[in-house]
Amino acid sequence: MHARCYLLLLLIHLGLSSTYAQQAPEIDQAVVMSYFQDQQYEPAIQYLQSRIQPDNIKQLALLGYAYYQAGKWPETIQTYQQILHLDSTYIPAYQYLGGIYMQQEQARLAIPHYRKLAALQPQAQTFKQLSFALFAAREADSGFVYLQQAYALNPFDSKVVARMAEEWLDRQRYNAADSVLQPYLAKDSLQTTVIIPAVKTAYFRKDYAQAIMLGQRLMRQQVVSVAAYTFVAAACYNLKRYQECIYVNDFLTQMNMSTEAIMYYAAMACTQLKDYTRSNTLLQTCIDLAKSKSLDDYYSAMSVNYEGQHVFRKATACLDTAYYLFHAPLRQYSIGRIYDYHLQNPAIAQRYYKRYLLLARNKDDDPAISRYVTQRLREMGGGK
Repeated sequence: MHARCYLLLLLIHLGLSSTYAQQAPEIDQAVVMSYFQDQQYEPAIQYLQSRIQPDNIKQLALLGYAYYQAGKWPETIQTYQQILHLDSTYIPAYQYLGGIYMQQEQARLAIPHYRKLAALQPQAQTFKQLSFALFAAREADSGFVYLQQAYALNPFDSKVVARMAEEWLDRQRYNAADSVLQPYLAKDSLQTTVIIPAVKTAYFRKDYAQAIMLGQRLMRQQVVSVAAYTFVAAACYNLKRYQECIYVNDFLTQMNMSTEAIMYYAAMACTQLKDYTRSNTLLQTCIDLAKSKSLDDYYSAMSVNYEGQHVFRKATACLDTAYYLFHAPLRQYSIGRIYDYHLQNPAIAQRYYKRYLLLARNKDDDPAISRYVTQRLREMGGGK
């Protein structure tokens, strides 16, 4: 839920919560709201901290919100836990706590809060939140149960529809996937979140013309989805629509996003059109990509970009892929650093730091980083 939605939820709840505590005379709510509107959260925290009453839920909620917006997550967690100790039915606290743990990629810690939230408010949104947390924690069966409940209550939530389709695809229930996708697309034919799984569904149902049509819709919107376009390229090739198959590769090449698989389909299409020179050029590019050691640098550079955007899951995924391909110990350190400083997950950070030290000893990696990691592990209580 976006920050504005959280603020709206907070203000609505506070407006209805006059029975929790009387307005503390020391706190001028207009002053606090002025700080919030100007996004001056540090001054708001200082103002509230000096006036807060520890058993006043209304005041604690304001402080918790200020902590959250200032990015002080440990303090936010502590404040909302304090609120729940006073009132175990306070809904915004479960929302914030669940949201924080999901942002920290600690889904198992988020699940209890979302379970309580779903019990207090059995609505499509709360079932969706619980479902996605369960999926993130790799509890797919339970996640699918709540996903179905969310879908039953709101069959036009694009993220729920897309996830439902993906789950049916994983179960090879292609007609079931199509049954949730088509009603949505009949209502909104431009929602890319739903079009992408619809491409895959059409391909597996051998409705190649439909897969191509949906792929063309994505290209008109300038949407890049390598996974979807792989199926589009394959569908074009299967229907002998070779020029369109080549165009899929050209479209992605313009965006520097083509892949070996898509290039291969384009190369085979060129062969069918007897354009052997271009086919060999594409095949040579596939060979170069497959063996290029520069991929390590490319994935690492992408991780830096994602880290700068605060998209930490993609950052660690890039580093993990780089390590899988080339086994450079430094990638383990970089993943640990992200979990340590950005995701604030010391348990996982220690795991990667220790793995780095083990690998670095075998490969004589950067001694300065090894010294730093050793010292950091001691600080975290994970060193020898």
